[in-house]
Parts: sequence; structure tokens; C-alpha cells
Amino acid sequence: MAASQAKMCAAAIVELPAGRQPDPAPVIANTCYSATSSTTAGHVAHVYRFEAGKGHVAQPEGGATVRGDETNFTYMESWSKNIWAIVPSGLHR
Repeated sequence: MAASQAKMCAAAIVELPAGRQPDPAPVIANTCYSATSSTTAGHVAHVYRFEAGKGHVAQPEGGATVRGDETNFTYMESWSKNIWAIVPSGLHR
């Protein structure tokens, strides 16, 4: 979720100096995978929507896998490579 939040903040930083307002109702998606064995994994996925009129994030939408499986293990491998690719060098060691 931190990567999504950082991207949202970066987008606002780009908009403000250009004289434009950032998105007043940003949406952040978060997915996290965890291995459940050496060949299976499960995931948790949520979508967070900021309600500008209320000044807070609405109850997240989403869910989780009931049990790990091999398909999610494959997704987990790709997900983790993508996450580590955007983390600055040295922070994940």
C-alpha cells in the first residue's frame, strides 16, 4: 500500500506546481501475497476510496483467498518482483 500512496503523493506534487488540483477523491488499491507452502500462496486485496466530502477513507472493498493455491503462488512471484523493482536500492536488504 505504501507504493500506491507514494505514487498518489507524487501525482499531487506534479499537479500543484502546474497550477492544477490533485485528484480530490483518490482510489488506492492494495494487494499482498503470502506463501502458504513451498508451492502455494494466498492473497489479500482491498480498494480504498477517499471520500472528500467526509474527509476520510471509506470502508475498504475487497477480500482474501480462502486457501493458498499454485496459481496465487505464480502471481506472488511476479508481484514480489514488481514490488522490489520500485523499492529504492538498499531498503530491501
